Amino acid sequence: MFLLSNTIFISKCIFKMDENENYVTSDLYLTAYLKTKGLKFILNKVKTKSNFVFNESPELIKYVNEYLTENGSCEPLAYTNAIKNIKNLLYNNK
Repeated sequence: MFLLSNTIFISKCIFKMDENENYVTSDLYLTAYLKTKGLKFILNKVKTKSNFVFNESPELIKYVNEYLTENGSCEPLAYTNAIKNIKNLLYNNK
């Protein structure tokens, strides 16, 4: 993990901190994992680019680290449903 300006690069996933200190990612599968952990997000869609915006918290960083280091776990059905729900948001929210 390294920090460059207001962007944090963790493995292959990019988190950006916006002016309100929210974390922004375009990683659908990470977002699905965070959704199974109870974190709320806002979908920010501009043309064909979609970003998921989360409020900054120590809990968020903990779950992101768990996901990226493959130490996290969740219910498989809940994860699958979260992926489907997010895809529905992306493709039906034009």
